[in-house]
Amino acid sequence: MALKLYEFADAYLELWGRIEGSIDADDADDGEQDSLQDEFDQLECDHSEKIETIAKMIRSLSATHDALDDESKRLKGRASTVKNKIEWLRRYVASSMHEMGRSKVEGTVLNISLAHNYRVEIANEEELPAEFKTLTETVTVLKSDIRQALMADLEVPGASLTETHSIRIS
Repeated sequence: MALKLYEFADAYLELWGRIEGSIDADDADDGEQDSLQDEFDQLECDHSEKIETIAKMIRSLSATHDALDDESKRLKGRASTVKNKIEWLRRYVASSMHEMGRSKVEGTVLNISLAHNYRVEIANEEELPAEFKTLTETVTVLKSDIRQALMADLEVPGASLTETHSIRIS
């Protein structure tokens, strides 16, 4: 049964609502994605129109992603500022208690005590004996170099070239 023109808009709005609703879910399950795919497949309309509408959804979700990413960076910066304030206040309280010769303050809600800790300061790392050092090694795969070798028909054991497709929305 073909949908009427106004029913297409309603169907797309309903799908859009489900897509946006699934963003807030902790994990997108495959069943939900399969269900959405089935509903997209069942929409009987011009393929070009369907693809363009989905591309509009992609563009809108990309804008949402960018906004969330920006907000995440802003919140991360703010969290860092709050953490620095906490550390400054801790140092201030410790310094004040130390200067006043107090090792404990008993308040009405909280009790604060000055703990004695030992921190290692390294003046020159090169002078340290080998028994106090460990060598760590990081391996980084050079995918762009592997790609170039494979494109030049060279054999790279453990790697292969796979052609994929992506879309560009302009």
